[in-house]
Amino acid sequence: GAPYGLAHSMSVGWISARWPANTIFRDMPLAEFFQTTATINTGNSGGPMFNMAGEVIGIVSQNISKSGGSEGLGFVVTINSAQKLLIERKVFWSALQGIVLTGDLAAIFNVPAPAGFLVKTVSQGSQAWNMGLQGGDRIVTVGGREIALGGDIILSVDGIPVVSEDNIEKIRNRLAVAPPGTPFKMNVLRAGKIIELTGTTQ
Repeated sequence: GAPYGLAHSMSVGWISARWPANTIFRDMPLAEFFQTTATINTGNSGGPMFNMAGEVIGIVSQNISKSGGSEGLGFVVTINSAQKLLIERKVFWSALQGIVLTGDLAAIFNVPAPAGFLVKTVSQGSQAWNMGLQGGDRIVTVGGREIALGGDIILSVDGIPVVSEDNIEKIRNRLAVAPPGTPFKMNVLRAGKIIELTGTTQ
């Protein structure tokens, strides 16, 4: 990586834990993570993690810090997870960041369903971007969690309601196995109104 713009740098550390999907970062529910003591700072994200044999075993993601600096709680997406999400199964969800709104959060956002997926960011040029999905434009803290406001809330995809991580997995699997060019529809809550977006599988 290039922490603070300093290219060609490297840090060293141990893998201290391995976290299954949907246990650490709720805005990346499909990714499995290594926890590492290697220093991770601004600019490291996206860089490779190597083992002692020189093999890439993960992609640097982020850290958890109260001070804003590195405190030994760094997280790396495992290479198996990255390969599955980005190469083997190029799916709609891999271009999105967001959280599933349930319970009180769903009520606060006036979600007209038991739950919905609040979009935080959409990768430019991705399938979701081309469909017209919109991410948030400002960050607020609700119940100790940072949440992006102003983004679309996905209610359902091809008739499957976005009410849980399990249903997101069902949607992901359906889109992944569909032949390229297969059309699908998505119901989205935007500015208090439900709209329908259409796309095709890749």
